[in-house]
Amino acid sequence: MTEKNIAAVIQPRIHSAAKVPLEDQVPLSTPFSVHIDVCSVCNYKCSFCFQADSQAMKAVGLKRGMMSLELFRKIVDDLKAFDRKIKKIKIGNHGEPTLHPDLPAMIRYARDSGTAEIVELFTNASQLEPVLNQALIDSGLQRINISLEGLSDERYRQVAGVKQSFAAIVEGVRHLYSIRGDCKIYVKIADQTSALSRDILHKFVLDEAERNYFFDTFGNICDEIFIEKVVPQWAEVQLDKQNQVSETGMYAQKVKADKDVCPFIFMYLHFNCDGTTSPCTLDWPRKVVIGNVEQMSVKDIWNGQQLRALQVAMLEGKRCDINFCKNCTAPVVCVEEDLDPHKAVLLDKIRPLLAEVSR
Repeated sequence: MTEKNIAAVIQPRIHSAAKVPLEDQVPLSTPFSVHIDVCSVCNYKCSFCFQADSQAMKAVGLKRGMMSLELFRKIVDDLKAFDRKIKKIKIGNHGEPTLHPDLPAMIRYARDSGTAEIVELFTNASQLEPVLNQALIDSGLQRINISLEGLSDERYRQVAGVKQSFAAIVEGVRHLYSIRGDCKIYVKIADQTSALSRDILHKFVLDEAERNYFFDTFGNICDEIFIEKVVPQWAEVQLDKQNQVSETGMYAQKVKADKDVCPFIFMYLHFNCDGTTSPCTLDWPRKVVIGNVEQMSVKDIWNGQQLRALQVAMLEGKRCDINFCKNCTAPVVCVEEDLDPHKAVLLDKIRPLLAEVSR
């Protein structure tokens, strides 16, 4: 079997839905999406992720845990105040959401609220088995994004630092596909083609036989499939310090290495498990917090002074003055949008909004 004769569409997840030029939409009255990190605990310690860098997490005093069902419901309820539906509620990011015992109830609550066009989940697939699979489908999940960390038990040991049966993951995905109904399944694995330090390089490079095996194994038990690229997306952790930005990004897109403006802070909100709110999913140490959804409404945070001030600073070319943002390469390697040519126009639109909320 080859990529040409599989059922799944070969494309990165960012192309699963039509896009509109971000520069024509900013400032958004309603964020495109909200990311809810219901569980910041992970059962893997992938060497490219901050979860593997215990020293970095200890240095910032990162506290991990699980979001209460009550707080999750509060976030979803707050979304009703926006002018239109959120395009996506994305569950999971910093940890493994399938470890949360209330996950199916959370998905069902989000679907029943009618506040989003799509409710989707991000998972490493380690917990996918018939009972949970059925609960996820019954909850109304519309999309699941599955990240593989290898194609063998040994590769999982090397990359994720765990004993994981690869066969069990395959069977879990196969069963989910058989009962998926309208839920779309995306499966991706990471590859690395640019220079990494010698001790990390061998873990991520897929040879031709492995690439074919990936498509052979999953190409007919998912709806979309892609080989993404390992990039330095988690700033201030081990891999980020050893990896360099190359000519292509996570989704094989050409990168603009000197991109100045981060598009993320104009597009969505990220809610940590403790209620603190960031303008970006990559802010794992929570250094750029713009509010707390336990104390504020989602809409007030979205239109609030802290986010507006951050947006203005970014458009004024002061990214190097923003804690954490100055060390982050994610805007270059993880996103296609480019607001740099539109800075002056967008500043004219957002400065008055900052002045208004600063009174």
